[in-house]
Amino acid sequence: MLDERLSQNWDWLDQVVGTLDDGFVEAALERPAEQMRPALDDVFN
Repeated sequence: MLDERLSQNWDWLDQVVGTLDDGFVEAALERPAEQMRPALDDVFN
């Protein structure tokens, strides 16, 4: 049986992922604008 400890935080992820560049972080945090699709209103009501 393995005696592996469960991590209590996300510090381990930094070792796996490494350093993220500013462009990646900006893209990951970007929220697209809401799309207006009135033709679909009847489908989902």
